[in-house]
Order: sequence, then structure tokens, then C-alpha cells
Amino acid sequence: MADDTQIETKKEEVTYQIPQYNPQHILSPEYKGTSNYEMGVGDLLKQKAEELENLRGNPDATQAQIKQAEEDLKKLETLYENYNIGMNVFRTAKGGRDKIRD
Repeated sequence: MADDTQIETKKEEVTYQIPQYNPQHILSPEYKGTSNYEMGVGDLLKQKAEELENLRGNPDATQAQIKQAEEDLKKLETLYENYNIGMNVFRTAKGGRDKIRD
């Protein structure tokens, strides 16, 4: 019988097997085949990353301001990633909507 302290847990690695989205028909070139939501959150991500770098370089910035900027950036990254993963599953699905057209 194995001792409880010697029981090992296996770390489970999560890997996404969703094919990369490669749009073939782009209706609005300014969105590059994505949605305006993705473009907007992407722009916000860039702004927050720049804001965080500016705060880190500013000697007058407080730790609370830096921490808040880091949390804001993390939330935006999570929003973008979750939406992007969900939409890539939808966009790359083969034959998922064929039943609707019959």
C-alpha cells in the first residue's frame, strides 16, 4: 500500500487543437477578417500595455496604480482570449451549419 505522502499528482497540460483562423472572404478589410469587438479589445490591450509601461517608468506612480493597470491588462487579455478561442471554433467548424441550409 502506498503512503499518502508519496502519492503523485499528474499535471494535466491543456492544449488547444483549434485550427488557426484563416479568413478566405473578408467583407470589411478594416477588420482583417475578425469582428469589431476583437479589434476594439485589441486596441484597448495595446493602450493598457502602453499605460502600464509608462506607469512602471514613472517614478511618481504608486504601487496601487501599477497593480490596477496590471489587473486591467490581465482582464482584457482574458476577455480577448476567451472570445477569440470561442470564435475560432465557430469560424473553423466544417459542416456545422449544413443542416440549416437544407
